[in-house]
Amino acid sequence: MKAVLKRVAIFITGMSMILVLVKISLPPASAQKRKKDHAVPAKTADAKPSSAAKPSSAAKAGTTAAITSNAAPQKPGSDTVVYSTFRPGNWDVYYFAQRGSAPRRLTNDVGLDYDPVFSPDGRWVIFCSERRGSPDLFVLDLQNEGSPRLLIEDEAMEDQAVISPDGKTLAFVSDRDGSADIYLIPFKPGKTQSMKQATKLTRHAGGEFRPAFSPDAKTIAFSADWDVLPTGPAAQRSREGEIYLMDADGRNLRRLTKSPSWDGSPVWSRDGRTIYFYAKRSDKFRIWAMNADGTNARAVSPAALASALSPTVTPEGRVIFAANLGSMDAPNWKILSVAPDGTDQRTESDQERDYWHPAVDAKSGAMVCHAPGPWQKELPAGEPGLMEGPLLTPNSPAYVRLPDRAVAIYPVRNFAVTVAPHGQKIATTDSFYNSHYLALSNLDGSQQKIIFERKDQKKTPPLYVPSWSKDGEWIAWMGGLPFGPPTENADIWKMRTDGSGAVNLTPNTPGNDGFPDFSGDGNWIVFRSGRTGNFDIFLMKSDGTSVINLTNNPAYDAFPSFSPVDHEVAFASNRDGVLDEKQRLKTFEIYTLKLNPDGTAGELRRITNSPGQDSHPRYSPDGRWLIFASEQGGINDEEPLIQELFFAPQSYGEIYAVRLKDLKVVRLTHNKWEDGTPSWGAPPSNDKTQRAAGR
Repeated sequence: MKAVLKRVAIFITGMSMILVLVKISLPPASAQKRKKDHAVPAKTADAKPSSAAKPSSAAKAGTTAAITSNAAPQKPGSDTVVYSTFRPGNWDVYYFAQRGSAPRRLTNDVGLDYDPVFSPDGRWVIFCSERRGSPDLFVLDLQNEGSPRLLIEDEAMEDQAVISPDGKTLAFVSDRDGSADIYLIPFKPGKTQSMKQATKLTRHAGGEFRPAFSPDAKTIAFSADWDVLPTGPAAQRSREGEIYLMDADGRNLRRLTKSPSWDGSPVWSRDGRTIYFYAKRSDKFRIWAMNADGTNARAVSPAALASALSPTVTPEGRVIFAANLGSMDAPNWKILSVAPDGTDQRTESDQERDYWHPAVDAKSGAMVCHAPGPWQKELPAGEPGLMEGPLLTPNSPAYVRLPDRAVAIYPVRNFAVTVAPHGQKIATTDSFYNSHYLALSNLDGSQQKIIFERKDQKKTPPLYVPSWSKDGEWIAWMGGLPFGPPTENADIWKMRTDGSGAVNLTPNTPGNDGFPDFSGDGNWIVFRSGRTGNFDIFLMKSDGTSVINLTNNPAYDAFPSFSPVDHEVAFASNRDGVLDEKQRLKTFEIYTLKLNPDGTAGELRRITNSPGQDSHPRYSPDGRWLIFASEQGGINDEEPLIQELFFAPQSYGEIYAVRLKDLKVVRLTHNKWEDGTPSWGAPPSNDKTQRAAGR
C-alpha cells in the first residue's frame, strides 16, 4: 500500500494537482451559531488514581449508541458543499496512570480527539476535539462526573494548548485571523469563553505553533515557519520550521535554531535550563536538546529509531516522546522515554495501538496521549489509501454562513468526490490511482449504485474526476491517467446517470484530455487538454464536435468549471503566480473567462492574488460565487506531525469561497488536514426551476 501511495504522490505532482486537506467551519455565534456538541459523557475506569487528581467515573469512555449515518438532516435552504479529505477515521485520548498500567480511553466521540495536556495540578485534561465539526478546545475534569466542556466559542480552529505553571493562563493556537497565531486566555475550566477574551501574541503572516511556558512563566518557546518560503511541486510543497522564544507578553522575540527541515515542538526542562525539541538534522527526525539560549545542541533519542517526535519531560526529568519503532513503510508508533543524556530507553505505552503526543502530569507522572479509537465499521468506508474510516466524516454536516446564504459542508474520504446539482447525491470512483468503477450514492455513501464499470481493464482506462450536468441527468469523466505529460493519452467520456449511453467524446484526439464540466444548458463541455503541447482550456459541444481552444498559453491551465447561469468558465493557471526560486515553478491562481456568442474566448479576469496555491474552482448553483482550494492560510500545525504519521501529498489545504461581484473571500474550513476538490450543490429542497433561475 505504501508503494502505491508513493506513486499517487508522484502522479499528483506530474499534473500539479492541488488537492487540499481541511477542517470545517461552523456557523458563527447567533447568526452563525455552531453545531450542537455531540460529546458523550466520559467515565473513568477503576484504575489506580493519580496522587494529584483521582480520575472519577467522568474519565472513562462509555459505549456510544449505534450509528446508522454520519449525515444529519440538512437545514432547509442551505446549499450543499462536498469536498475530499485526508484525515484519520477516529482518534481518542488515552490515560496511563503509571508506566506499565493499562490505558483508559477518556473520550468516546466518533470524531477526532487529540493533543491532550494536563493542568499543573493534574485535575484537568485539555484537548482538541472536532466533535462540533472543527477543531475546538475542550476540558475534562478527572475528579468529577461530567462531559467534556467547550473552553472557547469560536468558528475558527483552536488547538495546541498549554497551561502556565501557575494554572491561570491558557496558551493556544488559532487561525481566526487567517494564519496560525498564538493566543493567551485565562484558564477557566468551569465556563465557555469567547475569543474576545483572548490576547493575540503573534502577528506574522506565517504560522506559529506548539507554545510552551518556561517554568517561571516569563518566556514562551514555540516553532514558526517564517524563515523559508514554501517550495516544491504544486502537490508536494513543503515548509521548514525553527524554534523561537518570546516574553510571555509577546515581546522580545529571539530565534534559537537555524537548520534545514523542521525544528519543532519545544518543551522546557524542569529547571528551565534546557529546551527539548525534535529536529531533522540528517536523514530522520530525532529528539534534540539545547541550552535555553540555543547553544550546545545535541541529539537525545536513539539514532536507530525511524522517527521521534513530540518530546516532553517527566517529574523525574526523563525525556518522553513518540517514536516509530518500525519503518516509514510499516510504522509502529509507541511512547518511549530516555534519561536526559539519551541512555536507559524505556517503553511507556502498551503494544495494542499506535500512540502520539504524550503529556505528563507534573506531580504524579501520569500520562495522556492520543491514539486511534474505534471507527464506524458499520458505515460505508472511505477510499482505500485515504486512512481507515467512514466515507463521510462524523458529525456532518457543518455549517458556514456566507453573506447571502448558509452552506452545509460534507468532508468525504474520496479523491474525486463531486456533488449532484440538487445537493442530494455524490459521484465517486473507487480508487484515485487505478479506479475500476464510477458510482452514485447518498452523501454518506449509502445506497451506492455502480453506473459504469471497467470490465475489460486492459482496454478501458481508469476513471477520474466525475462531473455532473447542471440538470443532473449526465455524468462526464476523464478516462486515463491525467498526471503525465500533455501528450499522454486520456479522453473525455459521458453517460446518463441511469448508467446508459456511455460514449467516448474524444476517441481519436492526441494528448491528455480531462477535467470536463458541462455548461448550464448542457450543450457544451469545457475541459483541459494537452493536444497543443501545453495544458490549455478547450470547449466542445457535448457530442464532442466543434472544438475551440480557449487559452493558448505556455503556462499550465487546468481544472476548468462552467458557470451554470452564464457564458463563462473558471480555471486555475500558473501564468501569473508567485515564483518558487528553488523549483522555478509558479503558484496557481484562479481566473474567469467570458465566452463570446460564437464560443471563442472573451474577457479574462484574475480572481485570486495570494502568495500560495489557489486551485480547483467550482461555481455556486446561482453562479455568484466560486469555491476553491487554497494555500493562502498556510498550515495550522507543524508539517512533520502529520506527514510522518500517514500519507499526505502536501501540508496545506483549506476551502474558500469568493463572491464574483466584488471578490469578497470567505474561508470555509479551518484545520490541519489535506482537503480539496470542492463542489457545490443547491439546497436539496430546490426543484429544477428554482435551480435554473439561480435560487
